[in-house]
Amino acid sequence: MVEIESIIARGFSSNVFIVKGEKNFIVDTGLGDEMIDGIRGDVDCILLTHRHFDHTGNLEKMMELLDVPAYAYHLEAEALRKADDRTILSSSFGTRMPEIDVKDLNDNTFGGFEVIHTPGHTDGSICLYHRDEKILISGDTVFPGGGVGRTDLPTGDMVKLIDSVKRLKEYDVESIYSGHGYVVEEDGSRHIDLSLRNISYL
Repeated sequence: MVEIESIIARGFSSNVFIVKGEKNFIVDTGLGDEMIDGIRGDVDCILLTHRHFDHTGNLEKMMELLDVPAYAYHLEAEALRKADDRTILSSSFGTRMPEIDVKDLNDNTFGGFEVIHTPGHTDGSICLYHRDEKILISGDTVFPGGGVGRTDLPTGDMVKLIDSVKRLKEYDVESIYSGHGYVVEEDGSRHIDLSLRNISYL
């Protein structure tokens, strides 16, 4: 049984999710103290869907507060270790991201979730899928109502994003927990279908 507590963001921050199950972990860290204040209970680690500052701005604070490691797909982890502002975009938020020791996520599964590499929004973006619960944690790859992540930022690629959304169509999805917007609680596959339909016109 998987339980997910959602901290839905306002403004420019991403959503933050606290996943409790085979492993207890936080997905993304968002921006602002209000996102940190919502963290409760014991967690084993932090997992990042991608490198952008709206998803990683609280990373250093959360790692220190919780005394846990952080993981990301190797392309994203390397950028965060180097504090590559060109692709992290922290300067767009008026600050600079420090170099952070983010570990490479090398496994195809994580805490009972399948790790799906979904490049397009960034080259190392990932989604997480729980087959038994039909849960998709989608980062900025797809959004509720048929939205998709932008591809006009460094390492973005529209062709790769279309391929990634097509890959997500292969999964039976009931719930979607995306990086922005509301939580989809049922018929998640329909939202992915809409995303693919909408992106085909871009």
